[in-house]
Amino acid sequence: MDFNKPITPLFIDLHTPLQAEPEVLFDLILSPSFYWIKRIPLPVKSVREVKKLLPSLFEDTVPQGKYSYYAYKDRDHYCIFAYDDKNILDILAEKGISPGQINRVYFAQSEFQDIEEAISIDDHCALDIEDRVVVKLPDTLVETLKPLELKDHQFSEHAIELARYAHIATTKSLINFSLFMGTLIMIFALDWIVSSAKISEFDTAPSHLFQEHKLPMTKVQNEAILSSLQKMYDRQMALRQISAEILALKLNKKEHITLYDFKDKTLTVELQVPSAKRVPALLKPLQKSHPSMKEEYRNSLLRLEFEL
Repeated sequence: MDFNKPITPLFIDLHTPLQAEPEVLFDLILSPSFYWIKRIPLPVKSVREVKKLLPSLFEDTVPQGKYSYYAYKDRDHYCIFAYDDKNILDILAEKGISPGQINRVYFAQSEFQDIEEAISIDDHCALDIEDRVVVKLPDTLVETLKPLELKDHQFSEHAIELARYAHIATTKSLINFSLFMGTLIMIFALDWIVSSAKISEFDTAPSHLFQEHKLPMTKVQNEAILSSLQKMYDRQMALRQISAEILALKLNKKEHITLYDFKDKTLTVELQVPSAKRVPALLKPLQKSHPSMKEEYRNSLLRLEFEL
């Protein structure tokens, strides 16, 4: 990497049109479209302990594949991430950005989690905050917008490395890799010894742990809390999925979303559709994935209701 090259901050979304100049280096900010995030409270004291749990915390959330993980503490919660390195690098390559042009990579979550006003990222979408989680939304759902400005952006300390895999291994690199693996095994052995001691301590003092973290003392109470949080999370994921499907509808020039309202576990969406002949085509992809969806067309308005 040429450290004399200028470094340009750049926000990247799946739909960002871009053909980068080959001599430019980038500090990239990844749109929420590139990763999965959860912001959850955990009864652990350090990020190091959280990182051991990350694959299991995302086990039932992400599709099958190979993922990298990242975590940091945000107030009394942890922000945890899962992302597909290869998929991100492939999309960047399609936009003309090679691995050699990447200086540092950040999540939109860490860079915009303190914004006070929604940020416009293209002609149709914006970034906003929901329960301190940065989300991508249709810009019709926010009242005020400000433009995306990165010229004087102060980056956080939460940069990630996208894994790159070498195709050719020299003898020297194999020796270095062997030495690295040997060191890694020693570190893991030490970590296993420390972890075993912590597990033993946990097993011998459960009551103290529950009191320290102000948790209910019974398994039934904790399972009830977990079940409640899981239902809330499932509902939020379903809402996110439906929103993505609504945004994917191919609307004509005179067609647009006029209402997007979530109340009492019901998502209501209204679309301005001047031609009744267009309604079956718009409903077809939604009816297939949401057979219980209710729809009504009246006075050029198509009203959709989803029970979550």
